[in-house]
Amino acid sequence: MKEKDVLNNEEMNLENQEEINMDVQEENIKDEIQKHLDELKNQNDQLNDKYLRLCAEFDNYKKRTNKEKLNLIDTANMQLIIDLLPIIDDIERGLEAIEKNQTLDAISQAYKLIYQKFLNILKKYGVEEINPINEPFDIELHEAISTIEGPEEKKNTVADVLMKGYKLNLQDRPVVLRYAKVVVYQ
Repeated sequence: MKEKDVLNNEEMNLENQEEINMDVQEENIKDEIQKHLDELKNQNDQLNDKYLRLCAEFDNYKKRTNKEKLNLIDTANMQLIIDLLPIIDDIERGLEAIEKNQTLDAISQAYKLIYQKFLNILKKYGVEEINPINEPFDIELHEAISTIEGPEEKKNTVADVLMKGYKLNLQDRPVVLRYAKVVVYQ
């Protein structure tokens, strides 16, 4: 019986040893999983932090570009007004000339000068007149106010301009500011 007890004891020890080994392996696997989970959490925290920084950076970029855009518009408006101030001076001089009873010819010359200065400023800023007399009617540039009878060869041609149009020549394309109001031959 002793031998049998020893064998049983050895079997029990072997089973206990296997259980201990399994427990150790399970513990090692749990440790590895926990370690991997901690690494993933750390990576997630780093990525989340990076994401938040990028969002803040992009928000600051948008604010900065909007501010720069507004400053550019303000500068352009300011320059336009500065360029228009001499016209105001000329109009004031013209009014003074009228009060001093200067000749009609002198007053007429003064206003022609003012008109020309004003057109030059508009041209400087890319504004161009649309004065399409005797040109083919173009719906992209003209607004037909009325039609009149005319010779066959002038059909769909601008007969008269009631109000000039204006277009602004931007860097990439022209934009109609006001369509020329015209009378068209039919």
